[in-house]
Amino acid sequence: MLENIKYLLIPHSRERYGIYPSVLKQVFGQLSRDVQIYIYFTILKLLITLIFLVGALGCELSESHSTATTVVLHCICMLYHEFKYKVELENYDKLNLIQFTMEQQGMNLEEILDRQQFNKVMMTVKKLIFSQCLDLNREQKYLNFLAQVIIIRFFILMLNSPFHFNILEYFQESCDADLLNVLLIIILLMFLEFILLYCLVFVLVIALPLLCCLSIYRKGKQLYSIRRLKKYLDSIPPHKYTGSDDAWMKEDKTCCICMQEYIQHESVLQLPCSGQHQFHELCIRNWFNVSTSCPICRQQLG
Repeated sequence: MLENIKYLLIPHSRERYGIYPSVLKQVFGQLSRDVQIYIYFTILKLLITLIFLVGALGCELSESHSTATTVVLHCICMLYHEFKYKVELENYDKLNLIQFTMEQQGMNLEEILDRQQFNKVMMTVKKLIFSQCLDLNREQKYLNFLAQVIIIRFFILMLNSPFHFNILEYFQESCDADLLNVLLIIILLMFLEFILLYCLVFVLVIALPLLCCLSIYRKGKQLYSIRRLKKYLDSIPPHKYTGSDDAWMKEDKTCCICMQEYIQHESVLQLPCSGQHQFHELCIRNWFNVSTSCPICRQQLG
């Protein structure tokens, strides 16, 4: 048993995957190193939590002790899960099946040109390993759920505690302050593992409805400005174009919206913008169905 644990903990070179194509050697080796790093990190969390939990046993039993115990339980289960995953990475029968499956899918296992393709192969290999071992998939879901419960529970505990600007000494007024401050750091690290999930929940639950409300408000404000502008335009009498001698007519005798020259007796509307620009009455009214600015100088009129 101890020899197996030692074999799983000590890093090995990827030459042990010598029977596989070069890409799979790199993928299996990278996945193995990632698992070992995560195992070391979990062991470190477990030891730190246990040390400070023992130191806090002299205090009255509180939420900190139950939270620390839950973190210890999560670390132990996580170590068991990662050890099983590491064993699967050493199972040549299943790795041979993975190679066969990927070749059947037409993936090029001889040469990967960029990092994106390499990461895609890594994700494919990981999914195939978990699909071959349903226990790993189920355990990962349970462990993720337990971690999220710990995070939410601890954040609720923080809300009920006095706030301090020094995050490393957040619980400095309690007897078990050292344990709680260490748990705060550990749980913040756990939170970083799920931050993408929490960001997605934030977008779906909070940000998306706010954006929808903001969009509706802006659209409503624009429609209100358009209606108010149309009423204002109704109060402006249009000019009848009679020729180039009209005193109110500018030098340009062309409507810049439809790009047509004015014809005798056509209705021309002069805007109250700084340039007093002129357009066909029908053209400018259609323009103000979608905008509240002058088509030429872009001055807001709504």
